[in-house]
Amino acid sequence: MNAIEVQGLTKRYKKSVVAVEDASFTVPQGTAFGLLGPIGAGKSSIINMLLNFIRPSAGTIKTLDREIPAQFHEVRHRIGYLPERPGFYGNFSAERNLRFFANLSDVREEREEKIKKLFKLAGLEGKETTLVRAYSLGDRKRLGIAAAMLNEPELLILDEPSTGLDPQGRRDIMALIHELNVHDVTLFLATHNVRDIAEICDVVATMRAGHVAAPTTTKDFVADVRGKTVQLEADIANINERILQAIRSVKGVKSIQCEGLKISLEYRPGINEDVNYVITRAGGRLRSLHESPSLEEAYVRKMGGRTR
Repeated sequence: MNAIEVQGLTKRYKKSVVAVEDASFTVPQGTAFGLLGPIGAGKSSIINMLLNFIRPSAGTIKTLDREIPAQFHEVRHRIGYLPERPGFYGNFSAERNLRFFANLSDVREEREEKIKKLFKLAGLEGKETTLVRAYSLGDRKRLGIAAAMLNEPELLILDEPSTGLDPQGRRDIMALIHELNVHDVTLFLATHNVRDIAEICDVVATMRAGHVAAPTTTKDFVADVRGKTVQLEADIANINERILQAIRSVKGVKSIQCEGLKISLEYRPGINEDVNYVITRAGGRLRSLHESPSLEEAYVRKMGGRTR
Protein backbone atom coordinates (compact mmCIF):
# COMPACT_ATOMS: atom_id res chain seq x y z
CA MET A 1 0.00 0.00 0.00
CA ASN A 2 1.14 3.54 -0.72
CA ALA A 3 1.22 5.96 2.19
CA ILE A 4 0.51 8.88 -0.17
CA GLU A 5 -0.92 9.03 -3.69
CA VAL A 6 -1.17 12.41 -5.40
CA GLN A 7 -2.62 12.86 -8.89
CA GLY A 8 -2.89 16.13 -10.83
CA LEU A 9 -2.72 18.20 -7.64
CA THR A 10 -3.14 21.93 -8.20
CA LYS A 11 -3.48 24.85 -5.81
CA ARG A 12 -4.34 28.38 -6.92
CA TYR A 13 -4.65 31.38 -4.64
CA LYS A 14 -6.96 34.20 -5.76
CA LYS A 15 -7.15 32.53 -9.20
CA SER A 16 -3.95 34.17 -10.47
CA VAL A 17 -1.28 32.76 -8.11
CA VAL A 18 -0.46 29.10 -8.85
CA ALA A 19 1.40 27.53 -5.91
CA VAL A 20 1.19 23.93 -7.13
CA GLU A 21 0.44 22.84 -10.69
CA ASP A 22 -0.54 19.32 -11.81
CA ALA A 23 1.68 17.49 -9.27
CA SER A 24 1.64 13.68 -9.28
CA PHE A 25 3.68 11.30 -7.14
CA THR A 26 3.37 8.31 -4.81
CA VAL A 27 5.07 7.54 -1.49
CA PRO A 28 5.30 3.79 -0.80
CA GLN A 29 4.67 2.83 2.80
CA GLY A 30 7.83 2.44 4.87
CA THR A 31 9.99 4.67 2.69
CA ALA A 32 11.59 8.05 3.29
CA PHE A 33 10.41 10.40 0.54
CA GLY A 34 12.03 13.77 -0.01
CA LEU A 35 10.47 16.81 -1.69
CA LEU A 36 13.39 19.09 -2.55
CA GLY A 37 13.07 22.63 -3.80
CA PRO A 38 13.85 26.29 -3.10
CA ILE A 39 11.86 28.29 -0.59
CA GLY A 40 8.69 29.43 -2.32
CA ALA A 41 8.57 26.44 -4.68
CA GLY A 42 5.23 25.26 -3.29
CA LYS A 43 6.36 22.54 -0.87
CA SER A 44 4.42 23.94 2.09
CA SER A 45 1.27 24.19 -0.02
CA ILE A 46 1.53 20.47 -0.76
CA ILE A 47 2.00 19.72 2.93
CA ASN A 48 -0.97 21.89 3.83
CA MET A 49 -3.15 19.98 1.37
CA LEU A 50 -1.91 16.61 2.65
CA LEU A 51 -2.87 17.70 6.17
CA ASN A 52 -6.23 19.14 5.09
CA PHE A 53 -5.28 22.65 6.20
CA ILE A 54 -6.22 23.93 2.76
CA ARG A 55 -8.30 22.46 -0.08
CA PRO A 56 -6.88 21.64 -3.52
CA SER A 57 -8.08 23.62 -6.53
CA ALA A 58 -7.88 20.42 -8.59
CA GLY A 59 -6.54 16.88 -8.40
CA THR A 60 -6.79 14.06 -5.87
CA ILE A 61 -4.99 12.98 -2.70
CA LYS A 62 -5.08 9.59 -0.99
CA THR A 63 -3.32 9.19 2.34
CA LEU A 64 -3.09 5.76 3.99
CA ASP A 65 -5.74 4.53 1.55
CA ARG A 66 -8.23 7.30 2.41
CA GLU A 67 -9.45 10.13 0.20
CA ILE A 68 -8.40 13.60 1.33
CA PRO A 69 -10.20 15.80 2.31
CA ALA A 70 -13.38 13.67 2.45
CA GLN A 71 -11.98 10.95 4.71
CA PHE A 72 -9.25 12.89 6.52
CA HIS A 73 -11.00 12.40 9.87
CA GLU A 74 -10.37 8.66 9.52
CA VAL A 75 -6.58 9.02 9.24
CA ARG A 76 -5.66 12.20 11.11
CA HIS A 77 -4.54 10.24 14.20
CA ARG A 78 -2.33 8.06 12.00
CA ILE A 79 -0.34 11.07 10.74
CA GLY A 80 2.31 13.03 12.63
CA TYR A 81 3.48 16.52 11.63
CA LEU A 82 6.58 18.57 12.43
CA PRO A 83 6.22 22.19 11.21
CA GLU A 84 9.29 24.27 10.43
CA ARG A 85 8.89 26.12 13.74
CA PRO A 86 6.95 23.99 16.23
CA GLY A 87 4.57 25.97 18.43
CA PHE A 88 4.48 25.34 22.17
CA TYR A 89 3.41 27.19 25.28
CA GLY A 90 6.60 28.86 26.44
CA ASN A 91 5.45 29.20 30.05
CA PHE A 92 4.67 25.47 30.26
CA SER A 93 7.28 22.84 30.92
CA ALA A 94 8.09 20.47 28.06
CA GLU A 95 6.33 17.69 29.95
CA ARG A 96 3.18 19.77 30.45
CA ASN A 97 3.19 20.67 26.76
CA LEU A 98 3.28 17.01 25.75
CA ARG A 99 0.46 16.21 28.17
CA PHE A 100 -1.57 19.02 26.61
CA PHE A 101 -1.02 17.70 23.09
CA ALA A 102 -1.69 14.14 24.24
CA ASN A 103 -5.10 15.27 25.51
CA LEU A 104 -5.83 17.06 22.23
CA SER A 105 -4.98 13.86 20.36
CA ASP A 106 -7.05 11.64 22.69
CA VAL A 107 -3.96 9.78 23.88
CA ARG A 108 -5.19 8.25 27.14
CA GLU A 109 -3.80 4.74 27.35
CA GLU A 110 -0.42 4.60 29.13
CA ARG A 111 -0.01 8.32 28.51
CA GLU A 112 2.69 8.97 31.11
CA GLU A 113 4.74 5.95 30.05
CA LYS A 114 4.50 7.00 26.42
CA ILE A 115 5.60 10.55 27.23
CA LYS A 116 8.56 9.21 29.19
CA LYS A 117 9.63 7.04 26.24
CA LEU A 118 9.29 9.96 23.83
CA PHE A 119 11.55 12.19 25.93
CA LYS A 120 14.15 9.42 25.77
CA LEU A 121 13.68 8.94 22.03
CA ALA A 122 14.04 12.68 21.40
CA GLY A 123 17.18 12.95 23.53
CA LEU A 124 15.47 15.29 26.00
CA GLU A 125 15.83 13.26 29.18
CA GLY A 126 16.53 15.57 32.10
CA LYS A 127 14.78 18.50 30.39
CA GLU A 128 11.19 17.39 31.04
CA THR A 129 10.48 20.08 33.64
CA THR A 130 12.31 22.88 31.81
CA LEU A 131 10.08 25.68 30.54
CA VAL A 132 9.93 25.53 26.75
CA ARG A 133 10.81 29.23 26.48
CA ALA A 134 14.30 28.21 27.69
CA TYR A 135 14.66 25.55 24.98
CA SER A 136 16.98 26.07 22.02
CA LEU A 137 15.48 25.79 18.55
CA GLY A 138 17.06 22.34 18.23
CA ASP A 139 15.40 21.20 21.47
CA ARG A 140 12.08 22.65 20.31
CA LYS A 141 12.32 20.67 17.10
CA ARG A 142 13.11 17.49 19.02
CA LEU A 143 10.15 18.19 21.30
CA GLY A 144 8.10 18.77 18.14
CA ILE A 145 9.03 15.31 16.89
CA ALA A 146 8.07 13.85 20.26
CA ALA A 147 4.68 15.58 20.02
CA ALA A 148 4.22 14.33 16.46
CA MET A 149 4.89 10.76 17.62
CA LEU A 150 2.33 10.74 20.46
CA ASN A 151 -0.16 8.77 18.36
CA GLU A 152 2.50 6.38 17.08
CA PRO A 153 1.78 7.54 13.51
CA GLU A 154 2.32 5.48 10.40
CA LEU A 155 3.21 8.60 8.42
CA LEU A 156 5.35 11.51 9.63
CA ILE A 157 5.39 14.75 7.61
CA LEU A 158 8.34 17.07 8.22
CA ASP A 159 8.61 20.65 6.95
CA GLU A 160 12.21 21.98 6.77
CA PRO A 161 13.35 20.01 9.85
CA SER A 162 16.96 21.28 9.84
CA THR A 163 16.35 24.95 9.02
CA GLY A 164 17.88 27.35 11.56
CA LEU A 165 19.95 24.73 13.36
CA ASP A 166 23.68 24.82 14.03
CA PRO A 167 25.76 21.90 12.67
CA GLN A 168 25.50 19.83 15.86
CA GLY A 169 21.76 20.49 16.18
CA ARG A 170 21.27 19.47 12.58
CA ARG A 171 23.19 16.21 13.08
CA ASP A 172 21.09 15.41 16.14
CA ILE A 173 17.80 16.02 14.32
CA MET A 174 18.88 14.02 11.27
CA ALA A 175 19.94 11.10 13.47
CA LEU A 176 16.57 11.17 15.25
CA ILE A 177 14.62 11.29 11.96
CA HIS A 178 16.68 8.42 10.56
CA GLU A 179 15.91 6.33 13.65
CA LEU A 180 12.18 6.90 13.17
CA ASN A 181 12.37 5.62 9.59
CA VAL A 182 14.27 2.54 10.75
CA HIS A 183 11.25 1.80 12.95
CA ASP A 184 8.96 1.61 9.87
CA VAL A 185 7.51 5.12 10.06
CA THR A 186 6.94 6.46 6.54
CA LEU A 187 8.62 9.86 6.17
CA PHE A 188 7.60 12.74 3.91
CA LEU A 189 10.35 15.34 4.20
CA ALA A 190 10.10 18.72 2.48
CA THR A 191 13.28 20.81 2.45
CA HIS A 192 15.54 23.12 0.45
CA ASN A 193 18.61 21.41 1.98
CA VAL A 194 20.03 18.80 -0.39
CA ARG A 195 22.12 17.25 2.40
CA ASP A 196 18.95 16.37 4.32
CA ILE A 197 17.69 14.49 1.28
CA ALA A 198 20.99 12.68 0.68
CA GLU A 199 21.28 11.55 4.29
CA ILE A 200 17.69 10.50 5.00
CA CYS A 201 15.64 9.78 1.89
CA ASP A 202 15.28 6.72 -0.33
CA VAL A 203 13.40 8.60 -3.05
CA VAL A 204 13.39 12.27 -4.03
CA ALA A 205 11.24 14.52 -6.21
CA THR A 206 12.44 18.02 -7.00
CA MET A 207 10.06 20.97 -7.07
CA ARG A 208 10.38 24.40 -8.62
CA ALA A 209 7.82 27.14 -9.28
CA GLY A 210 4.93 24.83 -8.41
CA HIS A 211 6.03 21.94 -10.63
CA VAL A 212 7.07 18.56 -9.20
CA ALA A 213 9.46 16.45 -11.29
CA ALA A 214 9.13 12.67 -11.51
CA PRO A 215 10.60 11.00 -8.41
CA THR A 216 13.91 9.15 -8.63
CA THR A 217 16.06 7.21 -6.21
CA THR A 218 18.27 9.41 -4.05
CA LYS A 219 21.32 7.47 -5.23
CA ASP A 220 20.57 8.31 -8.88
CA PHE A 221 19.70 11.90 -8.00
CA VAL A 222 23.00 12.48 -6.17
CA ALA A 223 24.99 10.87 -8.99
CA ASP A 224 23.22 13.12 -11.51
CA VAL A 225 23.83 16.28 -9.45
CA ARG A 226 27.49 15.81 -8.68
CA GLY A 227 28.71 13.61 -11.53
CA LYS A 228 30.78 10.47 -11.24
CA THR A 229 34.05 12.00 -10.00
CA VAL A 230 34.73 13.98 -6.86
CA GLN A 231 37.95 15.40 -5.45
CA LEU A 232 38.95 15.29 -1.80
CA GLU A 233 41.56 17.64 -0.38
CA ALA A 234 43.15 16.17 2.74
CA ASP A 235 45.34 18.01 5.23
CA ILE A 236 47.38 15.32 7.02
CA ALA A 237 49.98 16.34 9.59
CA ASN A 238 52.26 13.30 9.13
CA ILE A 239 51.83 12.17 5.52
CA ASN A 240 53.96 9.15 4.54
CA GLU A 241 54.00 6.30 2.02
CA ARG A 242 52.03 3.97 4.33
CA ILE A 243 49.16 6.47 4.50
CA LEU A 244 49.24 7.03 0.72
CA GLN A 245 49.07 3.28 0.16
CA ALA A 246 46.10 3.04 2.51
CA ILE A 247 44.30 5.74 0.53
CA ARG A 248 45.05 3.94 -2.76
CA SER A 249 43.37 0.83 -1.34
CA VAL A 250 39.99 2.57 -1.05
CA LYS A 251 37.58 1.38 -3.74
CA GLY A 252 37.01 4.09 -6.32
CA VAL A 253 40.27 6.05 -5.88
CA LYS A 254 41.55 6.98 -9.35
CA SER A 255 44.60 9.13 -8.61
CA ILE A 256 46.44 10.94 -5.84
CA GLN A 257 48.20 14.26 -6.32
CA CYS A 258 50.64 14.50 -3.44
CA GLU A 259 51.11 18.27 -3.57
CA GLY A 260 48.33 19.44 -1.30
CA LEU A 261 47.20 15.80 -1.24
CA LYS A 262 44.33 15.94 -3.71
CA ILE A 263 42.53 12.63 -4.16
CA SER A 264 40.47 12.08 -7.30
CA LEU A 265 37.95 9.30 -6.94
CA GLU A 266 34.70 7.86 -8.21
CA TYR A 267 31.86 9.12 -6.07
CA ARG A 268 29.72 6.79 -4.01
CA PRO A 269 27.82 7.37 -0.72
CA GLY A 270 30.08 7.07 2.32
CA ILE A 271 33.36 7.40 0.43
CA ASN A 272 34.48 10.35 2.59
CA GLU A 273 34.06 8.23 5.70
CA ASP A 274 36.04 5.39 4.07
CA VAL A 275 38.96 7.69 3.25
CA ASN A 276 38.86 9.20 6.74
CA TYR A 277 38.89 5.72 8.28
CA VAL A 278 41.88 4.36 6.33
CA ILE A 279 43.94 7.50 6.99
CA THR A 280 43.29 7.26 10.72
CA ARG A 281 43.88 3.50 10.78
CA ALA A 282 47.23 3.97 9.03
CA GLY A 283 48.29 6.39 11.79
CA GLY A 284 47.54 9.61 9.95
CA ARG A 285 46.62 12.74 11.89
CA LEU A 286 43.88 14.21 9.71
CA ARG A 287 43.38 17.93 10.24
CA SER A 288 40.73 18.41 7.55
CA LEU A 289 39.06 16.62 4.66
CA HIS A 290 37.31 18.85 2.13
CA GLU A 291 35.15 17.57 -0.71
CA SER A 292 35.14 19.49 -4.00
CA PRO A 293 32.63 20.13 -5.30
CA SER A 294 30.48 19.60 -2.24
CA LEU A 295 26.99 18.25 -2.80
CA GLU A 296 25.59 21.70 -2.00
CA GLU A 297 27.89 23.39 -4.51
CA ALA A 298 27.01 20.89 -7.22
CA TYR A 299 23.29 21.29 -6.52
CA VAL A 300 23.48 25.10 -6.60
CA ARG A 301 25.19 24.94 -10.00
CA LYS A 302 22.57 22.54 -11.34
CA MET A 303 19.76 24.76 -10.06
CA GLY A 304 21.30 27.81 -11.74
CA GLY A 305 22.43 29.39 -8.49
CA ARG A 306 19.11 29.30 -6.61
CA THR A 307 18.21 26.83 -3.85
CA ARG A 308 16.31 29.17 -1.55
